[in-house]
Amino acid sequence: MGDVYHATDCKLDRHVAFKVIKPQYLHDAQFRERFGREARAAAAVSHPGIAQVYDYDDDGKDAFIVYEFIEGVTLQKRLLEGHRFSTQQILDIGMEIADALAAIHEERFIHRDLKPANIMLTSRAGGRDRVKVLDFGLVKRLPIASHQGPTAPDVGSLTEPGMQPGTIDYMSPEQLRSERVDQRSDIHALGLILYEMATGVNPYRGGDTASTIANILTREPRPLNDRNPTSPLELARVISKSLRKNRDERYQSANELLADLRSIRPSEQAEPRPVPPTPPPDLGAIPRWLACALFTAIQIGFLVMYAAAFSYLPDNAHRLPEVVMNYGVHRFVVATLIVLCGGATIRLYLLAAVAFDYEDLGRLFRRIFPALLILDMAWAMSPLLLFRKSGFILLLGVIALAYLPFSQRTLVFHAYGRRGGRSSAPRGPISPASRTGSSPTPPPSWRA
Repeated sequence: MGDVYHATDCKLDRHVAFKVIKPQYLHDAQFRERFGREARAAAAVSHPGIAQVYDYDDDGKDAFIVYEFIEGVTLQKRLLEGHRFSTQQILDIGMEIADALAAIHEERFIHRDLKPANIMLTSRAGGRDRVKVLDFGLVKRLPIASHQGPTAPDVGSLTEPGMQPGTIDYMSPEQLRSERVDQRSDIHALGLILYEMATGVNPYRGGDTASTIANILTREPRPLNDRNPTSPLELARVISKSLRKNRDERYQSANELLADLRSIRPSEQAEPRPVPPTPPPDLGAIPRWLACALFTAIQIGFLVMYAAAFSYLPDNAHRLPEVVMNYGVHRFVVATLIVLCGGATIRLYLLAAVAFDYEDLGRLFRRIFPALLILDMAWAMSPLLLFRKSGFILLLGVIALAYLPFSQRTLVFHAYGRRGGRSSAPRGPISPASRTGSSPTPPPSWRA
């Protein structure tokens, strides 16, 4: 709804975050009301885990909110960088978020867009991160009666019928079904955040919006300890209860969730779990930008070699060994050129996927890897077909070409392995709907 600037309050000589409503929404009464509601909601909740509002004004020509300036990084950035959270860090961050949610819910607000991108981590003494919950743009205030059941009237909503705002990946089942929501939807989102910090992946995120919606509505998340054996069983139980499809089976308040998170700390400190003998690979060894750059360079190198083969092979067919002569030089050359066309198409497709940072490149590469392996192995043997005598240097080139498909898989895993469902490694169990190639029809609310 707005543009946010890092600004200076000249009167009080302090840094602030200055949020101005976008010009295209300035004359939209609904957006202006929502913008004002964001300011009032953030100002109504006094809590150290919530960004403080210093000022708000709407004079009919402009509308802006002045927030405290928070220096740090978002939880989403930490996750994308492949940061591995310890159990103690997960508990500390989870408790601070739950405590902030409890303060929000106490004022009868629900956030409706809780996600890693809206959680800021700021450094403080002792090495622990301080949590700040941001972005109340989709906040909604409920009447007191709404806490007694989901059938209470939807007071003060600015959402059109059949639409639910928020980020699909962190929506609760009732949000996707366009049902009336309450504080338990925020608890579901917090459960997903805790799961993602513990495992590095969102258990519901699919290759596209429709599959993500189907997973949230029908698929149970893979058990936490299957993905992270070092997580305490108590934490797995808390997260599992937060992610129940039926909201009546979840925690009914953020305070309940907070109490259970607090109860994990003593046992975790007294009986630390041993580190497994074969921990997951450290994806921080290769920066993501470097992995993408090397992967791109390999694709360009293959395209250059394909182009060289196109120009070299037809005029040098006489250098092929006798076994090819018996098969038929013309047919062999034609078949080789056709294969090269297919290889060039795959390389161009992979180049385009990297250029546009295709979020599901890891899984795409895993699917085409068998075909790519066969193609690359045949290409690795090509020098032996063109030269009757193979020198030592030529054999080294053959070995290097044969290694390239495996190095590409490693680079893709380093670039996309921590981006939530985008790894080139095998994924978890597939739902029956996914096996048949069909998924439940997504409700109209996904367009929100």
